[in-house]
Amino acid sequence: MTVSMGFYKVIKQWVIDSETGNITFQPFQADGNPYKSNVFLVGASPELNLEIAMNSLKLYVESLVDGKLFQETFAQELQSASREYKGSLNFVSWMKERYNENVVLTNVNCLSTENAQMLKQMKKQEHPLYKRGLQIFEEVLNEFAPEIVILQGSSAYKAFIEHFGDRLIDFVSTNDTVQQLEQKGVLAKFPLKNGKNINIIVSRSMSYFGKEGNSFGEFKATINRILQ
Repeated sequence: MTVSMGFYKVIKQWVIDSETGNITFQPFQADGNPYKSNVFLVGASPELNLEIAMNSLKLYVESLVDGKLFQETFAQELQSASREYKGSLNFVSWMKERYNENVVLTNVNCLSTENAQMLKQMKKQEHPLYKRGLQIFEEVLNEFAPEIVILQGSSAYKAFIEHFGDRLIDFVSTNDTVQQLEQKGVLAKFPLKNGKNINIIVSRSMSYFGKEGNSFGEFKATINRILQ
């Protein structure tokens, strides 16, 4: 899709650290118009540490809504992508083929760091960038207003509950594993500013999805019930 000037301004304020002017955040990744996407797949934090110069800002913004451009632009970084990230792309492809649905990838915290340990340290410090990363995630949900948010893996689930659990509707806290939660269907509703309530479901890490998600039967049935 072509990024309009208005949408460009929205994304720009999500990717840039207002204090330094550097590109610091990865708000989402899509292959098409995220306003038309019903399903968001959510990890804990961005996996790919993309080093982007300000003179590449427009290219970066455009790549966030163009899967092919993203793959071409960050081909080197994608070579070392984890099984979870590759599994996420398999799930995206499956959803496109099965439902003609463009799944959006995002994270509970959109701050891009060199590694998970750095993110943990910034959390302990209550660093402003860490807080902004959480805020961007919430802004992304409110802007695009999907039908379903899928929290993949225990880290994403725990981070989401820690930061947003007190605002969930019909949520019952439990010590169940993510595999058990995956089989329960809709876990709770998350209210948006426009009054809409998003369906929150949980899945195992997409590193287990494979090509067709053969072991994700209950999970796929939940998605089908909501989208049909």
